[in-house]
Amino acid sequence: MYNVYIDSGTSNTRAYLVKKFELIDTEAINVGTKDSAIAGNNNVLLTAMKECYDKLLLNNKLQEIDIVDIWSSGMVTNTFGITEVEHISIPITGQKLLDKIYLHNEEKIFRRELKLICGAKTAQPGDIIDIENVERMNNVRGEEIEVVGMVATKILPRDKKCVMISPGSHTHMCYVKDGAIIDIASNFTGELNYAIVKSTILGGELSEKDIKMNCEYVNKGYQYLKQYGICRALYIVHGTKVFNVCSDDVRSQIMAGIITGSVVDLLGVKISEDWKDVEKIIIIGSKLYVESYRILCEEIIPDVSVEVVYGYEGKSFALCGFLEILRLRNQT
Repeated sequence: MYNVYIDSGTSNTRAYLVKKFELIDTEAINVGTKDSAIAGNNNVLLTAMKECYDKLLLNNKLQEIDIVDIWSSGMVTNTFGITEVEHISIPITGQKLLDKIYLHNEEKIFRRELKLICGAKTAQPGDIIDIENVERMNNVRGEEIEVVGMVATKILPRDKKCVMISPGSHTHMCYVKDGAIIDIASNFTGELNYAIVKSTILGGELSEKDIKMNCEYVNKGYQYLKQYGICRALYIVHGTKVFNVCSDDVRSQIMAGIITGSVVDLLGVKISEDWKDVEKIIIIGSKLYVESYRILCEEIIPDVSVEVVYGYEGKSFALCGFLEILRLRNQT
C-alpha cells in the first residue's frame, strides 16, 4: 500500500508517492497559496494538488483504493491553503508534529480525508498578541518538517546547537537544540524580490536567470543597505543602469546583498542576544542565490561555521521529514 505526501508552499507544490519508506515517484507544479490569495479562493491550489496526485496514480497504474493516506504540509494550513489550522507552539519535534496531525475531510476536489501537518509558532498557549508584542512573534509553515528531516538525516546534529536558514518566499531561521525547534525568526524576502521584479522599473534591469553569486557584489549590496537603508539602496541599483555602471547580472547580485543582508543582520542580533550558544549555521536550498546567505553569514558572523546543503541522497528535507513521521507512526 502507498502514501502520498504533498508539500505545498507559497509558490510551488510537490507531490511524492511513497511505498513503505521508499520514494517511488514525484510530481511538481508551479502553483502555491500565493495563487489562491490572488484568486480569492483555494480552488486553484486544490486543483493543482489534485492534478499532481492524479498523475502519480496514472503514471504508476494505481487506483484511489491503493492510497492509504494523503498527507500534506507547508502553506496548506494557511487561510488560502486547504484550510486554516492553528500553528503548534514551540518546541517542535517530529513526534509532536505526528501527535498534532489535523484530519480534514476535503469535499470539493479530493473528496476524502487529508492528514495535515501543522506549522509552528513561537507564541505559547494563552499568550495575548497585540501591537506591543507582535514583533516578537514568529511562525513557519513547512520549515518545521524540513527541520525534522534534517535532524533525522543527521544534517542537523542532535549534539550541536544550530540555526537552519531556509531561503524562499519567506525566509525563516530556526534555532535547533537537542533535535527540536526552540525559536524562530521570520522574514519577508522572496516575495519582496518578486514584487520588485514584477512591479517596479528594476524589473527590466535585473537578470532573469538564477546566477552565481560573487562576494564582491553581494557585499556591495549589503554595504549600500547598511549605509543608506533599503529605499536608497534600491535606487542605487537603478542608478547603476542609468549610468551604465554594470551588467544585469551584477545588479542582481547587488540586489541579493540588499535583501539577504537584512536577514543576516537579524541573525547576527539573535546570536549576540538570544542564541548565544549557536555552533553552526546550515543554509538549505538548491538555487544559486542561496550562496548570498553564506557569503554574508561569513562576513557578518565570522565566528560561527556556515554550510550550504541541497538535500539528502536526492530527497528534499521535507520528504525526509515526512518519512521520519511515517517511521514514528510505525513505532506506535
